[in-house]
Amino acid sequence: MICDIYDNVLEPHIAELIDMEMKEITWQYDYKSHGKEVNKHWHTLCGHDKIEPEYSFLASIWETAKIKYNFEEKYKVSSFKRVYCNAHTHGIEPHLHIDDGDFTMIYYPRLDWKPEWLGGTVIWNEQKNEIEKYVNYIGNRLFVFDAKLNHQAMPVSRQCYDLRTCVVFKTFRSDANPDRLSFYDEN
Repeated sequence: MICDIYDNVLEPHIAELIDMEMKEITWQYDYKSHGKEVNKHWHTLCGHDKIEPEYSFLASIWETAKIKYNFEEKYKVSSFKRVYCNAHTHGIEPHLHIDDGDFTMIYYPRLDWKPEWLGGTVIWNEQKNEIEKYVNYIGNRLFVFDAKLNHQAMPVSRQCYDLRTCVVFKTFRSDANPDRLSFYDEN
């Protein structure tokens, strides 16, 4: 199972810029994390294979992390297939789901997020029927996990009146072997 957490991904002034830009995004309340379920959350698509110009501020997340954490060597990932932003407020709880692609990379941009507001992400272990890993929401944090792992954004505390935002990069391994992730099952 791959679930890597990276803190202080960006230089502080770049992280602050992204935090400010995220607060200017126009959101749509129309996205379902699980296609067959009813719960929706705030969502903005930012590009397929490339970042759309109005979201160019997100490029520094991808470019910095790709080089800093050596995505090509470690994950066999050199590009993303889709990038989007999700947002949640108190009362919105997405469903447990798996993603398309090989790896999901989630960046938390809110630098002023308080631990008591919760809102992290949980990875679920289906065999044990329990939480495998809980990743706290910490600003300027990126975590990378196998897209086939069941996961879900966790609820935001009712004492939080701010928007829980995240940036998601969906990636595919560059070697594109049909059995490309099977070796993780044994590790």
